[in-house]
Amino acid sequence: MRERFNDWADQRGMRSAYSTAQEYPGTIAAVVVRLGITAFLLWAVRRAGGWRNLQDSTVDRMREGYDYVRDRAARIRSEAPQIAE
Repeated sequence: MRERFNDWADQRGMRSAYSTAQEYPGTIAAVVVRLGITAFLLWAVRRAGGWRNLQDSTVDRMREGYDYVRDRAARIRSEAPQIAE
């Protein structure tokens, strides 16, 4: 199997790329991890109904979060004890 790969690498000019990958395994690992993260994000977007649907639902969630924080801050201000001078 290894001999077969070496023959293929010689024929295709991949010997230098293979040697470089052996010298820098951390870089190869980083590329593989990034590809995995990208694949996961693409899967998540597709599962959410597409990019446009994901954008719309994200904007809606941000607005709901802002409303929640604003209401909570108003309630805390009204419940806070007033300091008399």
